[in-house]
Amino acid sequence: MIESVISHRAIRFQFDRLTWIVFGLVLVALTLRVFDLGARAMHHDESLHAFFSWSLAEGRGYRHDPLLHGPFQFHVIAGFFALFGDTETITRLPAALFGTSLVLTPILFRRWLGTVGVVATSFLLTISPSLLYFSRFARNEMFVALWTVLLVCAVWRYRADGRYRWLIMLTAALALSFATKETAYLTAALLLLYLSVTMACQLESFRLHQRIATVLQDVTPPAEIRVRELSPLGSFLLKMMLVPFVWCLAAIWPLLGRVRKRWDWPQRSREVDLMVVVGTLTASQLAAAIQIPMGNLDAELTTAGGNVLRIGTVIVVVLLTTVVGLAWNWRGWSILAITFYAIYLSLFSAGFTNLGGIESGFWNSLDYWMAQQEVQRGNQPIFYYAMMLSIYEVLTLILALIGGMWLLWTRDRFGALLLWWFAGTFIALSLAGEKMPWLTVHLALPLAFAAGHVVGKISPTITAQLLKRPARIAVRLTAGISFAVLAIAIAFTLQIGIALSFGHPDTPIEPHIYTQTSPDVPRIAIQIETMAYDRPAQGQRPIYIDTTQALTWPWAWYLRDLEVSYVLPEFLRAENLPEEAIVVAALHTISESDPLRLNYQKGVHYQHRWWFPEQGYRQVTPRYFLSGIADGSLVKDWWSFFVTRVDESTLGSLDGEVLFPK
Repeated sequence: MIESVISHRAIRFQFDRLTWIVFGLVLVALTLRVFDLGARAMHHDESLHAFFSWSLAEGRGYRHDPLLHGPFQFHVIAGFFALFGDTETITRLPAALFGTSLVLTPILFRRWLGTVGVVATSFLLTISPSLLYFSRFARNEMFVALWTVLLVCAVWRYRADGRYRWLIMLTAALALSFATKETAYLTAALLLLYLSVTMACQLESFRLHQRIATVLQDVTPPAEIRVRELSPLGSFLLKMMLVPFVWCLAAIWPLLGRVRKRWDWPQRSREVDLMVVVGTLTASQLAAAIQIPMGNLDAELTTAGGNVLRIGTVIVVVLLTTVVGLAWNWRGWSILAITFYAIYLSLFSAGFTNLGGIESGFWNSLDYWMAQQEVQRGNQPIFYYAMMLSIYEVLTLILALIGGMWLLWTRDRFGALLLWWFAGTFIALSLAGEKMPWLTVHLALPLAFAAGHVVGKISPTITAQLLKRPARIAVRLTAGISFAVLAIAIAFTLQIGIALSFGHPDTPIEPHIYTQTSPDVPRIAIQIETMAYDRPAQGQRPIYIDTTQALTWPWAWYLRDLEVSYVLPEFLRAENLPEEAIVVAALHTISESDPLRLNYQKGVHYQHRWWFPEQGYRQVTPRYFLSGIADGSLVKDWWSFFVTRVDESTLGSLDGEVLFPK
């Protein structure tokens, strides 16, 4: 099937009217994503990403830390810094460009989305409030979102035409996903489960139950075996029983020659190819999962032999997956493996300047985030993402869910893949220990594709009904109401997105902003930098910053060109600081009676970090929800929130003060 490795034609885009419409939407998306991109204060996480990217660009190297996810983002931002300078705008520019490129991706599915579906999907990707806001945010989400679309595209299109180039794209996107963010584990799992189901359906379609009965007839009197057609329920149950085992069949497929011949199975299916490629390359990232069945392994890993155990486990897993891959197709898998590991190893080792990053990638990426699920950062309720989607993605949510049921009823296979992508991600994220607003991106993305597909499928039917002569009044009335509701929903979505990204982008009066650096910080940073050099003959003033409650960030980014000492609060209270020093501290670190204040002007109070008040929705229970619906109070509260969000005076905050010398 893939013996001629890369002998196919290059991908061709049809530059017709549809393509130009999509490019027009891309320009709109680009404008929305780059306009006034540097205005918002740097978020705590953004400052971490920016600072370590700046260090890499300055030649200080890079060391992988799973807390900050994969290395791809740091290399890209560092590259932009080297080309265009290190500013807040340039920090966010890669995410903005990747977010813009998502608008172009529906063209890859043109054959299945149709003309209207491609335009609708690109439009929904353009105006999605979640995708717009986090495209203006220096996080990993937009990078891994693009890789996810390419993974889904590669799987779907290889199943359609079996061309090897899709396996190349699949491999590259998978390597980049693992080198970007650990959500790659979730994406790979969803794709493997999807392929397991499709392969199980394919095997059952060859009447597997009859093949089994035929074999049994060799050892059992024929009178005792009755081969009958399975009922729909029986067929479904047989398929589900096969799902946990088909990955094993795919792995040992080359060894099943006699069995396949006896049971009259087809030649190697495309699902087998995909499962081997995704499975072997993903399995190489799962070495740390050995800790799950071996609960006491954590203690052993802290001993002197722990490093040997980790490295040995990684080597064994890689060797086993290599054996499976070479047995499947030695030439094809070799090219894919070289592609995967060339991307993966070069990124984690920072161009092979830090070989320790390779071990960190293979082991620490999964190890760290398995442990974090117990920590449950964010501490959000299980309905968190249902709430977030109902606030920000109501347009695509309604289209995808209502239209999605119709797609399943009509057995639309592409629609089933899109709905599985959304449903699987939604369930996994809702059950995960850590729930954060930026993960909504991974739900908004499949929703936009599913909603666009629904629009593309129903539009010909609606158009045909309206063009009938004479068209029925009921049809016209229904179509008119539907278009009016759709227009209102689009306007509502635009209003939400514009307010979120441009109206109050660093004021957390709604849950998507969650916690955010106050606008006070960049303003005061300018004052500090100005005063730091107000004595040209004596050089820079000393600067001390309190590390209480992670006050270091984002000061480390804003003051990156200055010499700064980050100290514990006890240092500020106990030491005799130079009289000319500038001090930044949490609000109550230095008491009002501290003699230190005698050398300083009155402290400049500022809000360092503030956050959305979450007490309201955290208290919602099923009983409270139902009673609120019944008496109308919940509807009233939700409408008030949609109109005005929350009052700024209710925001929580971490306050600080800056002491400037007299």
